[in-house]
This record gives sequence, structure tokens and C-alpha cells, in this order.
Amino acid sequence: MPLTARQRSIHNKNGAKRSASMTKGKRSRKSSEGEYLVTNAPTDLRSISYPGGMVALALLLTARIISAYWGHIADCDETYNYWEPLHYLVYGSGLQTWEYSPAYSIRSYMPLWMFAVPAKILSFIMTPVSVFYTLRALLASLTACSELMFYKAVCHEFGVHVGRIWLCLSLAAAGCFASSAAMLPSAWSSALVAAALASSWRRRYSAAITFTAATTLLSWPFTALIGVSIAIDMLFFKKKFYEFFKWSIISLIVILVPTIIVDSWHYGTLVVAPWNIVVYNIFTEHGPDLYGVEPWTYYFVNGFLNFNIVWVLALSCPLLLLACRAVATRSIAPPAFCIPYWLSLMPLALWLGVFMVQPHKEERFLYPVYSMIILAGAISLDCIQKMTFAVGTELFRWRKERERRHYLSYTGPLAVMCVMLFSTISISRIAALYNNYHGPMVLLRHLPAEPKVVCFGKEWYRSPSSFHLPPGASIRFVASEFDGQLPAPFSDLHNATRIIHPYFNDLNKGDNTTYLPPSKCHYLVDSDIGRATHLQPFYHTDTKSWNIIASVPILDAAKSNKIFRAFYVPGISYKHVVYANLYLLKNVLIN
Repeated sequence: MPLTARQRSIHNKNGAKRSASMTKGKRSRKSSEGEYLVTNAPTDLRSISYPGGMVALALLLTARIISAYWGHIADCDETYNYWEPLHYLVYGSGLQTWEYSPAYSIRSYMPLWMFAVPAKILSFIMTPVSVFYTLRALLASLTACSELMFYKAVCHEFGVHVGRIWLCLSLAAAGCFASSAAMLPSAWSSALVAAALASSWRRRYSAAITFTAATTLLSWPFTALIGVSIAIDMLFFKKKFYEFFKWSIISLIVILVPTIIVDSWHYGTLVVAPWNIVVYNIFTEHGPDLYGVEPWTYYFVNGFLNFNIVWVLALSCPLLLLACRAVATRSIAPPAFCIPYWLSLMPLALWLGVFMVQPHKEERFLYPVYSMIILAGAISLDCIQKMTFAVGTELFRWRKERERRHYLSYTGPLAVMCVMLFSTISISRIAALYNNYHGPMVLLRHLPAEPKVVCFGKEWYRSPSSFHLPPGASIRFVASEFDGQLPAPFSDLHNATRIIHPYFNDLNKGDNTTYLPPSKCHYLVDSDIGRATHLQPFYHTDTKSWNIIASVPILDAAKSNKIFRAFYVPGISYKHVVYANLYLLKNVLIN
């Protein structure tokens, strides 16, 4: 597919100066960053192939919908803080966490209603579990659309070659497989941030501000940090003061006012949920640290698990940009170490800089910058290719042809090998996640179609949500060694979202009054992981009280090799990992 003048210019090996216009037959306008006029693009580059918009969208949709149907719920916060209240809005029953108590009100109902409306319509023609997977497919499709915007903007701002590398890497990335269909604010922010940055790079500032406001007010307030680069570009480089403030005010009114109205109605008092979550996480003495802290190495390890060599390349991006600039010769255009790079990559640097120093760390906290991580990796790989070509022109016969040949003509196989290595390791990671943790997503399919109580004990964090139960059934908890706070059912009253329950607190203190005794559970989810205790007996061995209805394999992490439980290697992994059983038990003493 031939390149346009704009696309050829990005690959200009002689570093031609920016042109005055790219008019496409219309009136001229001033040039902007990333716009060049090139008349001497290498002939072997003019036929470079890269996926067009429809092909890229088809590839992204395929990859993301696969994750929607074969991915598992990796974070119990997704189940209890989003799928459960969503189930309540659609079906009138579900579990409520303390965050949704009117005493704290740090979660907004507004984004949930955006999914509850189509889910309510689907509920008339589908079973709850079908609604669940349809919503995940919807999330995956919206993510793919935002990624298409990002891909096209990367081609525009950083070059077609960087764009196609980004596309190839993002399709197979294990991190994107986990995040693209997740019902989590950080996952929504991943899509909205990609759309905001893409709009900014394409100089569509009204859309960039709107997407930034949406991710801040509807999704996760802390993602406002990523909008800093957009503000700097508009205010300091483009001097678009009027446009910036106009669209900021419009977005604030259009998004925040309906959110306040919806939340205030649900909670029964004036509520600004985005502000409440900022206050809780920053201005309280305990904040999120009650839910576990991790060492400084956590994100380095987690980043490698999700992005392997791309994570290493992304962290090395600043150094590689400097090195590429230093060794660049007349035969390759050095990276424009100005607005297109340092400002465009600022969101990633800011996000990692802030979240890596926080004691409370979770994998989902990096979701908003997943696209940026892959972009930084693609830029680094492009720098390596350029430096390889620069060295080759000095050591090999490339020197004779460097004036009429492009660096991609010689270093293309290097990029292909890196993409193949990354994809192989990523698929290995995805396969390990599926084999090790997908069991809970299918276990409850063996429940009969009758309204019963299904209990979870020590395996409370593996619940896939009430959407996986037959209509009329409910999830409850039995006592276990876990002493933290667990959700409780929404009240049956019509004003359930306005009721303040005394057992909810923001100190993560458990309350046994919300638990059921095992004898009152019709079904119970149990496992043979660990050792039996007084509070966590092996219920499945008590054949007088329980019958095993179904079982699925689940990884016993404590008994498995760390490497082979993280990556699947055919023919080898099974020798180094240990699987336990997750059981669905039926109480034979009650009907």
C-alpha cells in the first residue's frame, strides 16, 4: 500500500525540514508538529505495507473479543464493586460493598447505568450469564475502537513503522488480554486515555479534553494526571487558551452534573463521588493501604509478566532515544527529541513515577497506560533498528547504499524477530492464566435452574459474580480464616441504596453478623488447597452433609514453580505445577 506524503515524510532518511502546508487541495494553513514535505523518500520505502483502518479494527476486535470470552476475572474488586451492583441495578439483587454505603459513597452509579440500560434490555431475552458475556464483548469492542484511534494517531505522530509495530505488539499482549474486557474503572480509563491521547496527537483538542474529562469524572479521578501533557501542549505550545477553557467547562458541566444527580438520588444526599474517592485515597490516615502494600519491585515483576521484553524496552526508552540521537548519521533521521516525543511520552513517565512510589500497588493500577507502555516499547525497537543501521553503514557494505536505501530495508528482520519473541512469551502467559485460573468461570454452570443460596468460604475471592447464578439465586459467605470485610446483600427494600448498615466500615474490619452458617447454604464452593482448620474444614470430605456436584482444576500456587505457573510451556509445565480442585458441593441435609 503506497504511503501518503505525510507518511513518507515521517520516514525521511535525510531529516528534511517541516513543510509549510499539507493542504490536500484546500486552502493553506500553518504547519504543525509531525508535518513534513519530502521529495526524496527512498524508493524501497514507498511500497511499505501496513494495516489500514478496517484491517486493524478487525484484528483488534478479534483479539479483544477472544479475551472477553476466554479471560477470567483477575481481581475480586471487579466482581464485588462493579459486577455485583450492576446485577442489582438489572435484576434487583446483588452484593453491596462498604464503598456503596451512603456513609462513604465513594463509588458512582453513573458509569454502571451506562451498562445497566443495555443489560436490562438484554435480560428479557437472555440468561444472566449470557448478559454477562455480552457486556464483556461490548467492553472489548469499545476498547478495540479506542485502540484503532490510538493506532492511527501513532502512525500520524510517530510514523507508520512505529504504528504497525504497536499494533502487532498490542494484539498479543497478555496485559491487554486481561484489561480489555474488565468491568473496572482502570480498564475503562485505559480505553478513554488512549482515545484522549490519540485525539491530542491528531490536534482534535475538543475530543481530547472531552475524553480526559470522561476518564476523570466517570471512571477514575487520578487519570487527570495523564491530561497534563494535553494541557501543556494546548496552553504553552499552541496557545489555545480559549479552546482549552471552553471545552473544559463544557465537559465538566455535561459529565459532572448528571453524575451528581444520579448519585445523589441513589444515596439520598448530595454526593460528588469522584471527589469522595480522592479524599479517601489521599486525605485519610489509612486510605487504601489497609488492603495490602507491595514492595517497590512489584510493578517491575508485574510489568514483565504482562509485557515481557516490551516492558524492558519501554523502561529503556529515554536512554535509547538519547543513544539514537547520539549515533544518528546523515543516513537516518534522528528522533525528534522535542514535542512529538518527550511531551507525548510524558503521561507514561508521570503515571509510573506516581504509582511506583505508592505503598498500595495492584496490577490494575497500570491499566490506563498499557497502550503507552507498548508505544514506548515500539519506539525503543525503532531506535534499536536505526542504531543497528547506523553501525552497519560503518562496518558493512551498507555504507555504499545508505543514500538510496532505508534503514528498514536492512533491519526489518530484527523487528520481526522481536515481535515474534514477544508474541510467543505473551501467548505462553495467556495460556498459563487460562489453565490456572479459568475454573471459577465455569464451575457455577453446574447449578440447577432453581433459586437457591450459594455460599463461598475461603474461596470468596474467586466468585465470578451473581450473573453466573440462575435467576433468583444469591451469593452469601460462610466464616473463614479471612478476617477482613466482605460484601453483604443489598436490602430488599425499594430504597436499598440509601440504607446505612452498621456493619459497613472503612477500616476493613470484618463483621460475622453478615455470614451464614454452612448448614443454611444450599450449595457451597470449596477447595482442597492448603490445610484444613476449624474455620476452614474440607467440606468436600464430609460426605454425610455434602455431595460433590462438580469440580474444576485450580492452581495451587504455593506448591508450584514460580516460572512455570507464570508461563505455560507445552510438555514441561505440567511437571512443575500442582493443581488442586475447586468443588461445587450440594447440601444433602436441606432441600
